[in-house]
Amino acid sequence: MCNVVHVASVCTIVPVIPTRQPCTLWLCNFQIQLLSENYLKQVYYFPEAVDSSPGSFDRLVTSLKVSLSQVLVPYYPIAGRPRIAGLDRPVLECNDQGVEFVVAFANASFHDWGDSMKHCSIEHELNPAQTEITDHENFPQLKVTKFRCGGIALGLVTTHIVTDGSSIFAFFKAWSDIHQGLPPPNPPPSFDSSILRARDPPSIKMPIRDYVAVAPSLAQDHSGKSGEDISPKYHVRAFHMSELQLSHLRHEIASGPFSYGSFPTSFEAAAALVWKSITEARDLVDTAIATFVYSGSAKAGKNRRHPPIPDEYCGTSAMTLVLPCPARDLKNKHISLAARLVHDDIRAITHERFQSTIDWMELEGIGSPGRKEIAVNMRAEMAVYSVDLVTFPVYDVDFGWGRPAHFSLVLEPWYGNGVVVFLPTAQGGTRERRIVVMLLEDEMKRLLRSELLAKFATLE
Repeated sequence: MCNVVHVASVCTIVPVIPTRQPCTLWLCNFQIQLLSENYLKQVYYFPEAVDSSPGSFDRLVTSLKVSLSQVLVPYYPIAGRPRIAGLDRPVLECNDQGVEFVVAFANASFHDWGDSMKHCSIEHELNPAQTEITDHENFPQLKVTKFRCGGIALGLVTTHIVTDGSSIFAFFKAWSDIHQGLPPPNPPPSFDSSILRARDPPSIKMPIRDYVAVAPSLAQDHSGKSGEDISPKYHVRAFHMSELQLSHLRHEIASGPFSYGSFPTSFEAAAALVWKSITEARDLVDTAIATFVYSGSAKAGKNRRHPPIPDEYCGTSAMTLVLPCPARDLKNKHISLAARLVHDDIRAITHERFQSTIDWMELEGIGSPGRKEIAVNMRAEMAVYSVDLVTFPVYDVDFGWGRPAHFSLVLEPWYGNGVVVFLPTAQGGTRERRIVVMLLEDEMKRLLRSELLAKFATLE
């Protein structure tokens, strides 16, 4: 299918109560490091949200606009814009420029893709086509698309500058609650990123493994998101891991030669599975250094921040972690080795590791005009870049039409080779997951022949 979705109207929604001006938010180093990233696109699918009565969809759109203007009062930074030009350090202007609200119609039905929207082939039309952030005045955007069957798709385009994975879903949950007449979140969300400031003076007390400072022209190449990665030969496939398969995988690791005295967490087990399977599918030479890339949130764990970051904090609070291992070990040794490496690395995420990284970025002059850029220390052809959304309240969204039947993080070529997204399922909770993988064509063909992956996950 192509050109199935047609835009009917575009407007801008601002907070119903204006934000007191001037209002400028200081950005922490993790937020500034993401200023040059691409747009993040996600889609919620709600079946039978619109009935057949005249004006039903118009009323739905009107109510969404009203509730969006209300939720933008506590979530006022989402209606703001970064200001970069002419400053020694970028800031976020909370100037109520608003969220672009697009209404569209799809000449299609949910039933066109069987009994699930997992295989929807028009996701790229349910969000704007633009992917690269070339003008920070052009986001965020919401797109409400009505299908012939009465189902709607709710697409959101944003970036990690203001919200990270944990807080964007909190925003959606707050919006749906307000839409149903429930009160706004209490305590209200906090956007005070000063809790992630560098020390004065900055002090690096631990080696910096996960980031490098490079010339601006080389930053994308080093992080694996260069132009050569944008290839039509990328293939995206999804796998389902049932609760029983996950249990078997965890037992396999716990009984392996590299077990570590505790039962592996679900993340450690799933991470080990994809890291080992993809490394084998890539057929890397033994001396190559394969890496597993994942996010470590400063909110999680007992020792990651002192004092702890409050749960209501909504700014980006995650650092990217790059775990290396010789390809020979991943390919030739039991899967419990990969799990142990992930386990040990997560345990090593401490307050000092976070703070030394923040201080190192400060000394490198992050955000300063003419200075080097901060890139993730990875090579795409040897990395598995994971995005874990399993523990987030992805499906705790109900605007009054019932919970979503499906959620999708829209993968586009800029994500690069080896991206893996761990998602919850609509019914399965945290003990069941959907694993979406993007690989080069030949690598994907070999991955689909992996006996190890097939033992613990089922191709959708």
